[in-house]
Amino acid sequence: MKDPVYRFAEFELDSAAGELRKGTTSIRLQDKPMRLLVVLLENPQRIVTREQLRERMWDSRTVIEFEQGINAAMKKVRDALGDTADKPRIIETVAKRGYRLRVPVEIVRTEISEVPAAVEVDPIPEIAPPPARNRRRWLMAAMFPVFLLALGFWWHATAETSVRPTQIHSIAVLPLRNLSPDPDQEYFVDGITEDLISKLAQTLPQRVISRTSVMRYKEARMPIAEIARELDVEAIVEGAVTRNGDRVSVTVQLIDAHQDRHLWADKYERRIEDIASIEEELSHAIAAQVSDVLGQHLAHHPPARRVEPQAYEFCLLGRHHWNQHTPADFARAEQYFKRALEIDAQYAPAWAGLADVYALWPYYASIDMRQSFAQAERAALRAIELDDSLPEPHATLGLLVVGTRDWARSAEYFRRALALNPNYAPAHHWYASWFLFAARHGEALAELQVARRLDPLSPVINADSGHMLYVMRRYDEARVLLKRAMELQPGFGQPHATLALVELESGNRSEAETQARAALALDPQNPRTLGESGYIFAALGKRAEAEQLLAALETMAARGAAVLSFPALVKLGLGRRKEALDDLERIAHSSNGVGLPGVDQWHAFDDLFADARVRELVSQAR
Repeated sequence: MKDPVYRFAEFELDSAAGELRKGTTSIRLQDKPMRLLVVLLENPQRIVTREQLRERMWDSRTVIEFEQGINAAMKKVRDALGDTADKPRIIETVAKRGYRLRVPVEIVRTEISEVPAAVEVDPIPEIAPPPARNRRRWLMAAMFPVFLLALGFWWHATAETSVRPTQIHSIAVLPLRNLSPDPDQEYFVDGITEDLISKLAQTLPQRVISRTSVMRYKEARMPIAEIARELDVEAIVEGAVTRNGDRVSVTVQLIDAHQDRHLWADKYERRIEDIASIEEELSHAIAAQVSDVLGQHLAHHPPARRVEPQAYEFCLLGRHHWNQHTPADFARAEQYFKRALEIDAQYAPAWAGLADVYALWPYYASIDMRQSFAQAERAALRAIELDDSLPEPHATLGLLVVGTRDWARSAEYFRRALALNPNYAPAHHWYASWFLFAARHGEALAELQVARRLDPLSPVINADSGHMLYVMRRYDEARVLLKRAMELQPGFGQPHATLALVELESGNRSEAETQARAALALDPQNPRTLGESGYIFAALGKRAEAEQLLAALETMAARGAAVLSFPALVKLGLGRRKEALDDLERIAHSSNGVGLPGVDQWHAFDDLFADARVRELVSQAR
């Protein structure tokens, strides 16, 4: 862009005219303060170092005391903006680093360069048509200046294109900043971020990074280029949300991550009941900057529905707690989604959120799986009945139906979810379980790799990818991803349990025990953790501890809170082979849990699969 006009707070800066304005009042700024302000406006809400300011404000051959020069220029800028260093409203000082513009910036106009003088042409006078025999010569003569003009525009466009970014194949929406007077509106701003990600993911064919990964940068003070490298994206969206009463203002900008420059910016303001329209317009505007398929999407997507403000907020709170993935937070999420539905029983996202709560809750707490899964299915079907364009309930149903061994229906739900949103990481993640239970391990790993590309910083996806590599006996690769999951979420027990299996089968018995104990300490109520750790203890000869875990698992299984594969796993470690076989038969005739096809992911069951009875049961189940 050349000579843009920047709008920020109550000010506007015309960089071409070198003029700072507040309303109709022009505010005079000298050259160096003006250059300093432009650099900050080019990098809103990001740290600009003093070294960066020095490079932009002075020629490299200039000999001057830069520190004093920057301080003097900054004082003049703050005076012009009515700002102060001790109580900054617009520009804050970042100790020992530089400065940050606190407010969002909107680029409201870009000047277009004139056509080079060499191709300027005089207006073509109106003349009568020539005789027919001279028409071809006349046409060539008349068109020649037009050709020159077109050539000039082609040259100009080519020159402009050379500084534009390469085609964008991937994008990340960083957590929007809360600029509301009320700091407790963080959940509201995070919810808008998540909705924007979801809508962009549905709109764009490009890869859109999922919420879990971008939320890790909420308080990060990192250069845009570094964040882009970590997420492996070419474009970044960042911005801010301000809520005052029943009004919501969202300001965003699109950044070329490779060149670290602004491509587009805009501001949207509405009443809160029209928040869905803001999110829709915003996602379409961003999509139009990076893709040419927007029209195809709009033709098949229903218009945004007005939302009851309280229902919307309860739904945001529900999603906020669901994303924490703890038993207590699942309980809170359930209550918030129910409160949203009390206000608006036709609000499909609340039904979809409730379905997700019931679908995952049993994996994190010892609650009745059959009852929870039945509630999840009812909620997901209701969400689809109200809005068939939501990918989330389709993916949830795909996961639920895997456990009933209705393979065709489960696959159809997953395919529908991915047709609606190819960027929905949980759909790829859960679809991998379908391939795992079908013993199509290569395809399961491929789906997990897609999920990890979309959500590279998800602890769960990294852990399950590590587990899949364990299943395929690719132990070195498994260790890398399991340890990555531990780094991403130190309190997460699952990767420790899987790593214990890897180490046991690699002959590292001491490390296997260490990891099993770590898993139990972090996740003592998870049936999977109890089963895998119990098997490790039994294999290491620690029978008393293994028996204790087995007793806990059988109690859980009796009340429907655990599948029988986990007690069977511990029994195999204890050498109680017949009892384990009996458990497998009971699994084969049960619709509760993952079913018999999933047990071969644990190598402890390999010997049992040599038994003709087990092979027949598995064949019937698959």
